[in-house]
Amino acid sequence: MFLFWGMVNYFALPTLGWGYHGVFFEIFLTLVVAVVVRNIVEYEWHPVAWIAVSFALLWLVLGIASSEMCNSYRYQQMIDVEEVSYENFAEDINVIPVDRMVVADYDLACKVAEDKLEEDPGLGSRCDVGRMTLQNLTGSFVINNGVKLEFNNDLIWVAPLEHSGFWRWVKLDVTPGYVIVYANDPTKRYLVTEINGESLKMKYLESGCFSDDIERHIRTNGYLSSGLTEHNFEIDPNGRPYWVLCNYEPTIGIFGGNDSKGVITVDIQSGDVKQYAPDETPLWIDHIQPEHFVNNQLRCWGMYKTGWWNGSFIGEDVVVPTPGMVLVYSEGESYWYTGVSASKLEGNTATSGFVLINARTKEAKYYKVSGVNEMEAKRIAEDQNFAKAAQYHATSPVLYNVKGMPTYFMTFKGSSGNVTGYAFVAVTNRQAVGVGTSKKEAESNYLKSLRRTGNDSITDGPVIAVEVMTYTVRDITLEGTTYYVLFNEVKGKEFTGSSEFFRELKWTKPNDKVNVSYSEGSSQVVLLDSFDNLNFEF
Repeated sequence: MFLFWGMVNYFALPTLGWGYHGVFFEIFLTLVVAVVVRNIVEYEWHPVAWIAVSFALLWLVLGIASSEMCNSYRYQQMIDVEEVSYENFAEDINVIPVDRMVVADYDLACKVAEDKLEEDPGLGSRCDVGRMTLQNLTGSFVINNGVKLEFNNDLIWVAPLEHSGFWRWVKLDVTPGYVIVYANDPTKRYLVTEINGESLKMKYLESGCFSDDIERHIRTNGYLSSGLTEHNFEIDPNGRPYWVLCNYEPTIGIFGGNDSKGVITVDIQSGDVKQYAPDETPLWIDHIQPEHFVNNQLRCWGMYKTGWWNGSFIGEDVVVPTPGMVLVYSEGESYWYTGVSASKLEGNTATSGFVLINARTKEAKYYKVSGVNEMEAKRIAEDQNFAKAAQYHATSPVLYNVKGMPTYFMTFKGSSGNVTGYAFVAVTNRQAVGVGTSKKEAESNYLKSLRRTGNDSITDGPVIAVEVMTYTVRDITLEGTTYYVLFNEVKGKEFTGSSEFFRELKWTKPNDKVNVSYSEGSSQVVLLDSFDNLNFEF
């Protein structure tokens, strides 16, 4: 029996702590095996069977007592959601330049990483690219061939090199590094096999076997009774690779209300295991709150405001998160984003607002404003002539602050899986859409669409200057119907306007004197509010 128990623990790796189903399952399984053995030996129903049945009933009762049905109020209170004004969005989420927006989604990042690995045929036959993680990183380190990588709140996809099979693990024991793909520019990709002159030896992996399996390594190093979930591969500011796992515990009844109580990190090379409380977690770790925990807590917050019966059957004053969550980044902070709908009906495309949840602290804000959900924004983008004619498909939308407006940003992909274009769709206005073959063109078309549909007061954060200024044109370029203008008096910024609104742009040339006004913010591309060429009059 002890041998059987040991094998179950070694291979199944259940959580052996009070409040986790693993320990109950092991006790029940032991009783069942005892009943079967007794029945085979003695050919009769043994009293141990009644113990097994009683234990199963106890397990069921404890599960029901921990359920949402019996604890709807406590589940509803697991996350504190602050309702804030829609105008607060521009203050909470900063504007970023379009060239820093995420272009590579998970699938494209995997494809690019695999292409990079295949550049080394010998390595590509021994290793596979593991699961990729999107990470915000600030730091610098030197990799193989003396290449120095510097990051300043850059979004990157990172993945370990995994063993391609059991016999590869037996022969090699370790893999030689990991892959980096820039999320905003997938042409920038690196196979990292050295850090500051030290060769990488990745030992504790998902593809590792026996004691090299990452979860088994953690369990056998003092965490048999700890709840563990969502292990992600991340690198620290010095390029050192780690596994990061959420450490959680039940908080309602015996089994219910799983909530994060911090993280556990594992040095992939040395196997060193460390546990951190939320307020002690290193800043390079993006999220402490797993997506499935946050999503479930937000669902309970919206459903059980007036109890379980109303939330489950009547549906009065019930709001639910829209399918799927995405990570949103702003100034080094990561947030879980989801729309919120007043209806649980499938096919509902409208939202009554959206929620941003800090992925480290679980601070949540509900911006109550009607709009479209992520799937509808994707459909709107794909319905544009640019994408429809070529049968391009849009990637999952990512939320950004574009000139103070909450905006979905997507890339278009062709049949090859490569990026073929870009799209912007306003969360609060399904008519405001911009697409193009470049991010700059798509943004310009989007801003024109915003103006055309009544958003005349779009800004790029706090207004610094709105008075009329007299400048000299240094250069002017046309893309489609959008003009990009450089002025001698303003360095580091380009100004954009459409001949649809300012006809004089068609005849403007370098050295012309012009009067312009604009709302200046942090973006390097500034939208013109007015344009008057002083060299001629209509």
